[in-house]
Amino acid sequence: MKKVLACLMIACALLAFGCSGRNAAFGVVDIKKVEAEAPAVKTIKEDLQKKAKELQEQMKKETEGKSQAEAETIINDKRAQMQVASSEAQNKLKASLETALAEISKEKNLSAVLIKDAVPSGGVDVTEEVIKKMK
Repeated sequence: MKKVLACLMIACALLAFGCSGRNAAFGVVDIKKVEAEAPAVKTIKEDLQKKAKELQEQMKKETEGKSQAEAETIINDKRAQMQVASSEAQNKLKASLETALAEISKEKNLSAVLIKDAVPSGGVDVTEEVIKKMK
């Protein structure tokens, strides 16, 4: 999930810098801190953990007394359902982050927001604003 967010933000930043002036202002965000503190991240993680627990319980119930082949089919089905749930959670997180970054960029007239670890120096730190906006 972290790699997807990092790649997305870098790509957006590169596109934005390519289309703007040389002296454009840019922001930086500490993704690790956002992941640790943003309410949306916590909620999405909790929902995903609940779904995993539900699927695991369903799998145990459904595989009792089944043959090896039937049990494997059920297990594969539950794994597929978990992958779908995980993908949906990542999409929700990505949408929440993109929305927060777009709003902050507009409010502060920033041409791009980069990951803090990828920027040697400079930039406006918008981490706290991102955390507040990710609901």
